[in-house]
Amino acid sequence: MSTKKSMTTLAAADGRVDVVGLGIARFPQVNLLPPEIRASRVLGRAKMRLAAALLFVVVLAAAGFVGSALIERSAANELVAKQVEVQRLVAEQAKYAEVPRVKAQIASTQLARQLGMSTEVLWKGYLGAIQAVAPAGVTITELSTQLPGPVQPGTPAAAPLDALSVGSISFVGQARTLPDLSTWMEALNAIPGFADATFNTSELTEDNGVVYYNIASTVQVNETAFASRFVAEAGK
Repeated sequence: MSTKKSMTTLAAADGRVDVVGLGIARFPQVNLLPPEIRASRVLGRAKMRLAAALLFVVVLAAAGFVGSALIERSAANELVAKQVEVQRLVAEQAKYAEVPRVKAQIASTQLARQLGMSTEVLWKGYLGAIQAVAPAGVTITELSTQLPGPVQPGTPAAAPLDALSVGSISFVGQARTLPDLSTWMEALNAIPGFADATFNTSELTEDNGVVYYNIASTVQVNETAFASRFVAEAGK
């Protein structure tokens, strides 16, 4: 058992037996290979390492070239796709080239209509209201208006104490008897858009044996009388 243990202890790490430990003298070893062979072997190993490095460089360069080619092809395909999309959008835009001009024309038309109809008065309703508030037995026979146009200034009130107005309406009523003029004027002032109704003249007239009064009156018209139907539309 002791002999095996000593033999194991004398074994070197690389598996070779330590001859010194066995009591055997170590003799100097001489490499009998010629220097040319040793140099050839060293050169061969260097060549192999160099060839491996060169192969690695070639493979790396080839991988870079292939990667660059793929990236370039992908970029070219993307560029073509973008160009096709731009052409499609330009063609699509051409379909609606008239839209801005049409919208401008519509806006211009709306502004023109707003200006042209800015002094519009719905006369049917007002004529009916004037006749409705007239006293019993009074018939409106004549009516005239003094109202501004779209680009004209309003007509100032005739009397300094009258309310602000844009024009006036003058009319003549015919009656067999003279009505209550004060009540009539108050009824006219109650109509929206009317103010400062005044009695002007009352002329007794005879026609074919029929005697009647021609009663001339005037009422001021303010901006409330304007229909303003297109003001809201122009603001959209």
